[in-house]
Amino acid sequence: MDRILRHAVGKSTFKDGFAVPRDFEQWIGAPDRGCKREIRLVFGRESIPATLRRIKNEKGSVQVRYGNKGGGAFRAWLTKVFAATLAGARDEFFEIRKTQEDTFLINPFPSIDESEPRLRVDQWVFHRGSDRLFQRDTPLAEIPAIVRGVPFIPNEGQVFYNRAFSRSFIRWNWRSEVQVIPDLGLKSDFAKEGVQAEIEFGNARSYYQDYIKFLLGNRYSGATLGVLVVPTSAFARHLCEIGRQRAVSKGRTQYSGMIDFDKVRRELTHLRFMFLMPIAIAGISNSAV
Repeated sequence: MDRILRHAVGKSTFKDGFAVPRDFEQWIGAPDRGCKREIRLVFGRESIPATLRRIKNEKGSVQVRYGNKGGGAFRAWLTKVFAATLAGARDEFFEIRKTQEDTFLINPFPSIDESEPRLRVDQWVFHRGSDRLFQRDTPLAEIPAIVRGVPFIPNEGQVFYNRAFSRSFIRWNWRSEVQVIPDLGLKSDFAKEGVQAEIEFGNARSYYQDYIKFLLGNRYSGATLGVLVVPTSAFARHLCEIGRQRAVSKGRTQYSGMIDFDKVRRELTHLRFMFLMPIAIAGISNSAV
């Protein structure tokens, strides 16, 4: 099956180019360190030459560049198709498919192109960082698009969304169930290139373990950024009501409730002293709740 490279559109995408994830360097045919070669990008009914290069730095980063005069048509197309990103959206992306050895087809997925309700990142809060973290070459920028990949089904609950998030993260080439420390048996929900992500729909106390996994991942597994994804208060109330209804239908009289973004944000004020690494907390919701 042909692989698909997905790229979350950001400000630099409109100007210069985009980075190639490490897992796709061989697929795209990355050159040696300090070298470059020409490839072709096909979009709409047009195509342009672009430069594939590996930077001569410590990481040996691989980039696709089209910031010169020859890339003007592609940059204009990006500006037209992804106008929502220029207005502040973060969940737009495009897919890259290889059609020939050095030719790649660009398929856009703008925010307006939706046939069904989907989840979205509604709010962010940062520790030891800010939204400038999105401008770095890290998988954090993929999180809004990954969340957008999860459909909103009004009558579904926590189990459905956990499974849907797993499929969406894996589609973006994140590893799942990654052991933080083998001796302790703790596993991160998802990890990619130093970013550790936890999806939390548990009760109000269970998310403390996510913080422990961030601390241990930073100390022992090379994690440089922790991302905690939780429902907003409105979405949590919606999911709790579904949980209570299902508990009653099974003859249970108690339901433990669910963590929400407001609680996490309040408590972070008192927990900041623990974290030497950046932490990003995303509140997810849907416009219908």
